[in-house]
Amino acid sequence: MPKRSHRWKELRSSVPPAQRAFVLRLRELREVSDRTQAQIAEDVYLAPTSLSNHFNGGRVPEAEHVKKLYKILRDEAATSSRPMPCSLHSLLELRDKALVKHCDCCRAGSPEAGVSSSEPPPMVAGSPAAKSVRRRPRRPRVRMSTPRHSIPRAPAQAKVPVPLQEGDRHLTTPADAAWPEIRTLADNLSAGRSRDADIMMWSAATTLPARDVQVFVARCRAVGLEEAADQVITNAARRDAQAVLNIASALHDSEQYADVGLLLAAAAQED
Repeated sequence: MPKRSHRWKELRSSVPPAQRAFVLRLRELREVSDRTQAQIAEDVYLAPTSLSNHFNGGRVPEAEHVKKLYKILRDEAATSSRPMPCSLHSLLELRDKALVKHCDCCRAGSPEAGVSSSEPPPMVAGSPAAKSVRRRPRRPRVRMSTPRHSIPRAPAQAKVPVPLQEGDRHLTTPADAAWPEIRTLADNLSAGRSRDADIMMWSAATTLPARDVQVFVARCRAVGLEEAADQVITNAARRDAQAVLNIASALHDSEQYADVGLLLAAAAQED
């Protein structure tokens, strides 16, 4: 079978050298497969747009997704008798280097890249102090969902004729937390694409840090996706005990007390 060629976009000049080396090797690995990018993304449990973003230097993928992608492409290469361009170990080493943030003038490839060089850059006399940079919340990754558990909900509170901000349960979420994934999730649910919706909810519950899980749940409830919010909490209850406690603390700090009760009840059922 003739090898299928892929036309790649030219990487932006702003992509750091270490991340550029990782992306180029990732593209070489992609060349061993003749399948479409959408088909590969489905096997890796990623949205096609997310996989394309990784191949174009927009974001460094999670190590778990790199391993999954490598295994899938290695099996394909074995079937078609094509050589692999690199080993998994060397690919993961390139990923680790791409995540290193060397100085304030460099951008990191992922929110995980909180690593800096051991020695701070020299300070010039009279130069202003470096400003701290607040990072945006990490966006969800996708993974296949498992069957839902039925968790008893607390009785619904009676509506009171006061504005939301004056009621006894309001959500203190950052103004920039309206992620486009929430709209995508709503579109999937309204169109009956339950599998895609389950993937997004599972990913949000099991891969995001505690604060971002709280934001995701809050945004779902803010746009009326009550069942989706419940499912995210149910999925999050399957994480380890410390992660569940961290999520419960984030929900409590944002006054989402009913969600705290739902999370702890689901975690108790998992035990």
